[in-house]
Amino acid sequence: MHRTMAGESGTEPRYVQVATELRAAIVAGEYARGDAVPTESVLCARYGVSRFTVREALRRLQAEGLIRRRRGSGTVVASPEQGLRQPLSDIADILQYAAESQFLFKDCGTINLSGARAEALGVAPGSDWLHLCGLRRLSAGGPAIASTNVYINPELAAHVPALRPGPQPLFEQLGRSAGFRVKQIVQNITAAAAGHHEANVLEIPRRSPVLRIVRIYRDTSDRIVEISDSTHPGDRFTYTMHIDH
Repeated sequence: MHRTMAGESGTEPRYVQVATELRAAIVAGEYARGDAVPTESVLCARYGVSRFTVREALRRLQAEGLIRRRRGSGTVVASPEQGLRQPLSDIADILQYAAESQFLFKDCGTINLSGARAEALGVAPGSDWLHLCGLRRLSAGGPAIASTNVYINPELAAHVPALRPGPQPLFEQLGRSAGFRVKQIVQNITAAAAGHHEANVLEIPRRSPVLRIVRIYRDTSDRIVEISDSTHPGDRFTYTMHIDH
């Protein structure tokens, strides 16, 4: 499955901002499973928005499976205790995904991408890339939600030492440092079985189901600046997307 995401433009809609704040609170444990979500009136007053905006924010969270509405008892949290359920259908969602988790990585040197790997990542066979590798977690010491390999265009080598773990994605850090803007992200999602390496680093049984997400980041000159290749355990990550008609 391929999905192309255009670059972010303008300010996020207010309902997206409200949904983002509520999602972060749920993921951080401020609301436990089964807790009541504040009423629409309370949320309207808290965020200074209309009832329509609050309803759209709650609809988004309900579509993600984070909340559920019960007749006669209001809206309650339905978040799983472990794992991450995230919409990843535009750049704003990817930024939120990064903000709600932490990618701890190390410099794994330079790697030559060839054969099937080069084809899967959409690069020229035999090309050299800067390689960062590590694990993404929701909290320090918690289970890893992804094993990730990041490949960075060697033209950006001077900016790699300044990259830091934290809530800001690597492509944003690179863009700010090197003076480019990501225009497009091509995303490829496949279901797979965990190999020996993934099973070891993610502490899951070998051959257990995983979700592999490859993202190719291009700047405004159509140059590939970064590629990320992440493997998610099947029970720790859920991909969601919104299709409005």
